[in-house]
Amino acid sequence: MTDRPGNDVSARDATMTNRRTLLGAGLGLAAASLVSTTSASAQSETSNRSDATPITLQQGKSMGVRKLGSLEVSAIGLGCLDMVGYYGGGPRDRKSMVSLIRAAFEQGVTFFDTAEVYGPYISEEYVAEALAPVRDQVVIATKFGFGVEEGQPTALNSQPDHLRRAVDGS
Repeated sequence: MTDRPGNDVSARDATMTNRRTLLGAGLGLAAASLVSTTSASAQSETSNRSDATPITLQQGKSMGVRKLGSLEVSAIGLGCLDMVGYYGGGPRDRKSMVSLIRAAFEQGVTFFDTAEVYGPYISEEYVAEALAPVRDQVVIATKFGFGVEEGQPTALNSQPDHLRRAVDGS
């Protein structure tokens, strides 16, 4: 970008950073409110049962929907990357994350995003455990093409045999 008189590049960069910070904070607050309200209801549901007792989920809330090709999903989805501690702090407690995913479903979320590289595999395990009772009522998106099997999750591997194994594993 050319620096011309009256074109304050640093002020514009600061404004963009402030907007990003504001948007990030807003999204964080929205996620925190979902977590706090849903984890309380999930905890009350699970406190009177043993871990071996299967849970039956009922989708109690509705929200807007979106079309993804032939699929219909909730307007709000749940991304599961942070569950493995990608942003710090290591993997989250399995029981808490399963409860969170179930609570999101109970609030109307039907779209869940995961990947083999999240963990690796930890996020997919949480999602599988949480959504097994309602698998036919949700859409689970996953990503693959990473060198997870080779112990190099940051490397890319888009070989057809690797992709088949990743899809089968998911």
